[in-house]
Amino acid sequence: MRCIHAQPIPFKAQARKAFALFCQDMSHPSLAIERIEGYPGVWSGRVSQKYRWTFHFEEHPETGERVCVHRVIGAHEDVYRKP
Repeated sequence: MRCIHAQPIPFKAQARKAFALFCQDMSHPSLAIERIEGYPGVWSGRVSQKYRWTFHFEEHPETGERVCVHRVIGAHEDVYRKP
């Protein structure tokens, strides 16, 4: 995932809020979760009007649990170029 630490502080707060909401309710409307065309199994979520992040799900090799893997976070147009 592109480094969140390099982002401005207001962005970090927005990202933390979005991730916390994602953990509570992945289908919350403010996250605007959507599939990314051309990348099977890859999804994106909204951090803010300008920023999004991408993720996919994998099976944990030892437990078999479904695990969310965060991939890229950044400006909307950058995230969709290489999700």
